[in-house]
This record gives sequence, C-alpha cells and structure tokens, in this order.
Amino acid sequence: MSGIVLPPKAGAINENLLVESAAVCVNPHEAPPPGTPPHVRKWRRSNFIEPGKRVIHPGMQDDFADGVDPDKIFGNGTSSESDHVSDVWKNPEGDTEYQKAKNIINEKIYKSVQKEPLGKTFSRGHKMPDYVLNDPNFRHGVKSVKGKTAKEVLNPGEETEDNKEAERLYIKSHGSYGPGVQKTRNYDWKGTDPAAMVWGDKGKDIALGGMSQAVYDVLHGVGDEPKKTITSKRYDDQHAMTDLLGRARNLGHGNPVERNKIFGKPAVRRGQNEWDARDCIEGKYSLQEQQPDVDLGKTDTPGFRNCTTELRRFGCPSVRSDIPKYARRSVADNQNYGDDVNARFLLHPSQFAALGVEDEEFIKPRDKEYIRSMFEDTGYAEGDFDQIYASAANEDGTCGIDAYRHAYNAFTNVAGR
Repeated sequence: MSGIVLPPKAGAINENLLVESAAVCVNPHEAPPPGTPPHVRKWRRSNFIEPGKRVIHPGMQDDFADGVDPDKIFGNGTSSESDHVSDVWKNPEGDTEYQKAKNIINEKIYKSVQKEPLGKTFSRGHKMPDYVLNDPNFRHGVKSVKGKTAKEVLNPGEETEDNKEAERLYIKSHGSYGPGVQKTRNYDWKGTDPAAMVWGDKGKDIALGGMSQAVYDVLHGVGDEPKKTITSKRYDDQHAMTDLLGRARNLGHGNPVERNKIFGKPAVRRGQNEWDARDCIEGKYSLQEQQPDVDLGKTDTPGFRNCTTELRRFGCPSVRSDIPKYARRSVADNQNYGDDVNARFLLHPSQFAALGVEDEEFIKPRDKEYIRSMFEDTGYAEGDFDQIYASAANEDGTCGIDAYRHAYNAFTNVAGR
C-alpha cells in the first residue's frame, strides 16, 4: 500500500490562504482594509480631528513633509513695548478721580467727543442767538392760526358757499352722491327741468283709490304668463334630451309613456302553495318552521349531552391541585399547584423574605446538634444549653429555631441576665 501514488487534488491551489481565508472575511480586524492614500487623506475632514496634531492647510502639507518644528511661530512678532493683557482689560478711565480727570483731558482731542458729548445732542458747531438759548418758551417754526373746533368740524352748522363748493368738487372727483340726490351728468335738456319732470306713461300707472289699471293687473296676475318666443327646433330637441330634475332622461325613443306604466312580460301566478320570487325574498314560513333546530347549542347524541349542576365548573382550573407537581420545581414551570403564597404574603412578606428565608424555616423541627451549631455561631449557646433545649424540645427530641429562641429568652429573663 505504501507504493500507491494518489492523484493530485482537483482545482487550483491558493498559496495565500491566510490573507483570503473565511476567518479574515468574518473578522476584518485580522487583516485591515487598505487606508486612504496620503494625497487624498490630506483634503478630508478626518485629517484635522486627531488630538495633539498641529493643523496645517492641505495645500502646504507637502511643504512640511519632514515635519513641522513645534517651536516655530508664524506671523509677525510683537515688540516688548506692546499692550499686555492687564493693560487691555483694566479700566481705561482709571481707578482714581485724578486718573479719570486726566483721561477726560486726553479724550478732548477727539472729534467724536467734541461733536457728540455724552448726555447731550449732536453738536454741529452752529451758534444760536441769545434769545434762543435763554428764553425757555422759545419755539421754532411759524405759529398756527387757530381755526374751527372739533365740534364745528364734526357737526357743521348752516350750509355755506364753501361747503357747497367742496361738495361739488367731491362729486366731480369721486362721482359719489349723497343719499336721495339725483345724479346729474350736465346734459342740456332744452328747457326741461329733470327734477320736476315725471317719466313714463301717465294715467293707468298712477293708483287712484286702488282701482287703477296697474293695481288691477297685479291682483289678477296679468303678465305672469311666459312670453312666447320663436326658437329653433334643434334647440328644443337638445334641451328635451338633457337631464331634468325629478324626471327620467329622454333618450329619443319616442313620446314619453305614462307614469304608472310597467314594462316587461307579466308574471304567471303559480299554484296556491307554490312559492314565487316574492315569497322567497320576504319569507312565508310557518311558526313551527321558524323554530330553531333541536341541536342548536347542544348535542342530541346520547352520552354527549352537557348535563350540569349548580356546583359544576367548566374549563381548566387556575390552581391545579388535582395533579401532582414535579419532584424538582423548574423555573420554566409557572403552574400553580396550590402551594403558592397568597395575596397577604405578597403585601406583607416575612421579615427575612429578602434573604430567601421563609417563616417555615423557623418552626421546622431540627435535631439537637443542628440547634447547638447554629446558636454557637451566633454566640447564644452557653453552658445552660442542655437545660434550655430540654424545656423547648418536642416529644420526639426535636426542636424548632423559634421555639428554642423563646425558651432562651424566658431563661435569661428568669436568671436576670
């Protein structure tokens, strides 16, 4: 068997398995992807967020390829006689009254201080007469002549020629006439006064005692009939074939039929007890046929009837005391087997429930060695342990933790400890 030569493996052999393996594809941190080229990275924003790195314009980074001297300072240097920070932030007026007065004298050379003094109006160098400066009641401008009062303007008295002229100008400019005023267009009526002239037919249009022709025509409905007009037949045909409110549309099939006319072939009445379409739609069942089925909501099969009593309960109970619980309770088993705590325990838990110790642990019977070891660890098992245990033990020689504690308290009270 050692002389057998196996055939070569099919497929190409990849010599670079460590670089293109599945582990590298799943975990790229083992073989990080290539970074951004330097000539592209210098223009990106991420190139300027590295902490502690000096920021250089991308156009100048190639000039400092060998690095930048951290002590090199760009820009013009300041002389030692320049203002310091303390000189800039200090009060320019000075801290003392002498310094403030000296600062005011130095500031007088500025034009803004001369023309715009603090708390005064802008000074343009104009020299006012003495009466303007000395007279407190002096007012500039021309005095106004007192005219009409507000009452006379709102409620003018008698009509004057000025008012009439103003009204004529207002009508001419705005074309607005007052209520009840006849519009005039300045026509030449050739001797006719339009204000006194009555237009229209006279005689029958003037009511005389309620018996004039106009009142008679109104009371008797004269003129209410529609006027007869001559129109084209095409217009009447087109108007008749449009949709009319409350009427069927005329489709041009002839004269309109009667209102109560029924179309179609009359139905043949069947036998007396035979149903037609109307009976099928409205129903014609007898009282016995309208009763529900006997098996509605229940079964009529013997042995399958739901016979119940007042004490019977249907469904699965929430407390499954009818089935035995598992020997070892699982966390996934949320079934209540009747041994769960009640609402009173949830509202008022035991004293040591937070530590995982229930009240049953204190009354559970224990042997003598168990009680001795527990109270020795707490420091309450003294030389009188046998006497105290004998007074608290049961007939079978066992004793609970709570029973021994009460017996110990009673013994120490009698002994005066």
